[in-house]
Amino acid sequence: MKNISIIRSKRRARRALLIQYFLMGLIFSTMLSRFPALRTTYGISVAELSLLLFSMSIGSLCIMPFCSYLVGKYGSKNLTIAGFVYMLMFPFLAYMPNIFILYAYGALYGIFVSLTDVSINGNSIIVENAYKRPIISMFHALFYVGVFTGAVLSLFFISFEIPVFLHFALIAFFSLFVFTYIRRFFLKETIRKKRTLKRGSAFIFPKGNLLLIAFIALFGRIVEGSISDWSTVYMKMVVDFPENLAPIGLAIYSAFMSIGRFTGDSVRSRYKDSYILMFCCLLASIGVLIMIIDTTPFFAFFGLFIAGIGISCLVPIIYSLAGKQQGITPAVGIAMVNTISGTGFLFGPFVIGVVADLYGMRASFVYILLLAIIMTILTWQYRRIEQRGSEKKLQ
Repeated sequence: MKNISIIRSKRRARRALLIQYFLMGLIFSTMLSRFPALRTTYGISVAELSLLLFSMSIGSLCIMPFCSYLVGKYGSKNLTIAGFVYMLMFPFLAYMPNIFILYAYGALYGIFVSLTDVSINGNSIIVENAYKRPIISMFHALFYVGVFTGAVLSLFFISFEIPVFLHFALIAFFSLFVFTYIRRFFLKETIRKKRTLKRGSAFIFPKGNLLLIAFIALFGRIVEGSISDWSTVYMKMVVDFPENLAPIGLAIYSAFMSIGRFTGDSVRSRYKDSYILMFCCLLASIGVLIMIIDTTPFFAFFGLFIAGIGISCLVPIIYSLAGKQQGITPAVGIAMVNTISGTGFLFGPFVIGVVADLYGMRASFVYILLLAIIMTILTWQYRRIEQRGSEKKLQ
């Protein structure tokens, strides 16, 4: 009976997390799909719009060094309470009196998004460890199923001229209703305070191999986030799609991100993570290169397809590696990596917005390409370290 109860708990937790990743992707995509409308609502430029992402990233970066302390002290399940706050805050991104208050609100919003992200990802590693086989890519696949669904729904909301605030409020209400039900099924980890926390300090930073993993995550999150954040604007400004069709680019990118992540666990069971990381980075670089070669819809769609497949398994693998480090809980390992990689969301979208205002949106994607190449070099270095470690064990 005890074994049956454990199996049921694992299955319920897995299903609950799959739904939660979907909801987070749905909210994320809804916001990005209405970026052109937000520009019109507030009367701002691309660079000023990028400051909204910048302010969210500031909030995220400010809380990130404390996340490892918070999850180590309270546990990932308890920390998911931040999800209620960020979902309630979401609609009001479209209802601020001026852009200065919007930026301050964005910073506060970023804090609760970050807390939710760390707690949910940490809980997913707990479930993966309980299953004793790779399953985390499936969770991240559902995130991009949510992104795809949000982009497609946005096509209808925009076509029927639904106000941005009402659009956001409907998505937030639905997400809150579902989240309230599924949260009870998340697993609780054993909190090992003595091993995860240092007395008198709330700041924990990665070291050794975990530091290299963190920098790979840094560039990976910039590339992934930048394409997600700006693909809708890119389709409108560079490919010259009408606003109601511009989210198609995000839909294509997210669809192939989902496909890559649905198959990611199967691939990980056959090949080493370092090999997959290198291959993913190469594909991501090729995809971005294809996008900037030509401005026709074919090149944009094909580039987003290749980039989506390439970047798909990167974050799940990194989180899995971070969550399996010895001496720390999964959520703490992820929080430590996010302390470094969180800066990617600080500088990535902001720099792209500034470059786009100065030289055009197409030129800003050259910046993304350079980061993808650096990321590839770092994964090659990680593979070399892994090989040396394997050789020492054999001697």
